[in-house]
Amino acid sequence: MGSDFLALSALAAELDSALKGARIDKIVQPEADEVRFFLRAPGRNVCLVASCNAGAPRLHLTESKKANPVTAPNFCMLLRKHLSNGAVEDVSMYNDDRIIRIKFAARTEMRDNAEFYLFVEIMNRYSNIVFTDADLTILDAVKHLSVDSGGHVVLRGVRYLPPEQPKPNFTKGMKAALASFSGGDLHRHILDNVSGLSGITVSEILLRAGADSASSRLSDKEISDILSLVDDLRDVTRSALYAPCVIAGKDVYPFPYRTLKGEVTSYPDISSAYDAFYGACDAEIRLKARLKSVNAAIKRLRTRTEKNVAIDRQRLAECEEMDKWRLYGELIVANIYRIKKGDAAVTCHDYYSDREITVELDERLTPSGNSAAYYAKYNKLKRTRDFTLKKLDDDLALLDYVASMEAETARLGPADSSAAIEEELARLGAVKRKAQKNKIRKEKAEPPEEYLVDGFTVLAGKNNLQNEELTFRVARSCDIWLHAKNRHGAHVIVITEGKTPPDDILKIAGEIAAADAGAAVEVDYTERRNVKRHPNGHPGQVIYVNFKTMVSVPNSHKELKVK
Repeated sequence: MGSDFLALSALAAELDSALKGARIDKIVQPEADEVRFFLRAPGRNVCLVASCNAGAPRLHLTESKKANPVTAPNFCMLLRKHLSNGAVEDVSMYNDDRIIRIKFAARTEMRDNAEFYLFVEIMNRYSNIVFTDADLTILDAVKHLSVDSGGHVVLRGVRYLPPEQPKPNFTKGMKAALASFSGGDLHRHILDNVSGLSGITVSEILLRAGADSASSRLSDKEISDILSLVDDLRDVTRSALYAPCVIAGKDVYPFPYRTLKGEVTSYPDISSAYDAFYGACDAEIRLKARLKSVNAAIKRLRTRTEKNVAIDRQRLAECEEMDKWRLYGELIVANIYRIKKGDAAVTCHDYYSDREITVELDERLTPSGNSAAYYAKYNKLKRTRDFTLKKLDDDLALLDYVASMEAETARLGPADSSAAIEEELARLGAVKRKAQKNKIRKEKAEPPEEYLVDGFTVLAGKNNLQNEELTFRVARSCDIWLHAKNRHGAHVIVITEGKTPPDDILKIAGEIAAADAGAAVEVDYTERRNVKRHPNGHPGQVIYVNFKTMVSVPNSHKELKVK
């Protein structure tokens, strides 16, 4: 993933046309590697997003929204200090490389005119966002690179220099590359001698120019056709080919590539294409990164709990022989007149099984001492069994709770918070609570899903903590409680306010309770008064009686959701 010079030059040209003269209204930094500028452009307000995330580096206009952190990062505060009420002067490619430069006109604290530059380097894992003054002295950057980083130094106070390219760029290097070609793989030769182009773009240029990638030499006509096409693509937005699109869900292209197969989704401008494609990619990447530590903690907790369950079962297996030790102690007492100290064993008649058995004895103990030893062993195993049975129940309940947290994380979307799951893990000691130093305001707990169905309010929990809150604090005893049978999922409450909900309401509530199931499932429902917390259970774990069951088809009923 990652666009080449051809697509980025079209993007820069579009942004320059759309943003020239736009004034900055607000600057936010919702992610550590993403900055958003809210601008008052001629005739409309727009949001420009710049991201140097390695998986989805991008710069485009967007209509998506993101929650902002409680405290703005230092880089964001610096941009606000210098660019508040500033304006965009131009947007252009820099150094004919995959770097888009945004020039801002602003005023200093002394009300003097000043210029600032924002360099957005879109180079996959080497991407960065660098902020400089008019002399290109770096004021700050999202990623700081020292001298040891390989030549491209990005530090405060250092003059900004673009990354060194060992090959000439697209606008200058193509003619020289074609002139130096003496046969072989033309595609590889261009990639080795021209920077800024992806392999698929080179293939497209050769295909449209009618050139053979595997050729002994190029004719003058072939060279002329390739260079003519290259000249046409230097300002691709003015080319007749220009038609921004996403092909096969793989990347953004300035026009449909004949070398690519798959569905072509067209967009009115390339910024919209970037927003649609990279917005979805960014959301998936952010969600995966955000849940990485959560999933790792849940996995560790599952492994530990499964190990404890195995140990519990092994101990119970060892306790299965405790009745034998009790029998041995009893038989020694019954035959004590036949045993004397120093005997190694005694053969007794087992009156329970009507057979002869041999009981081993400790030669150092008296007959009564041997009997007491066997009874002590029996009592110890009995206590162990009683303790282990309870512990096994607790461990199995925890294992079921872990499975519910796994189901919770699987249901999370990019806009959903993982704070509730992290809180559950913290309560179990699986993770440490994050320090909340210098926190200005406390973030509100995420509310449950709310639906309005023919005058009845239906609430659905998103996680175990919400399920616990809904069932035992929000719902009243006469409200209807629903849950998918033998599955991990939402507790659904129908607020009745003393009325009897019709079957249609229960049907919709059941479909909401089954929303995460892949097919029709059974849903149990009963009055809230019949639901109790599971003894020694965890949040959201309940037992219930006097219930009815219906079969519900999964349906989230988004059209009924209260926004």
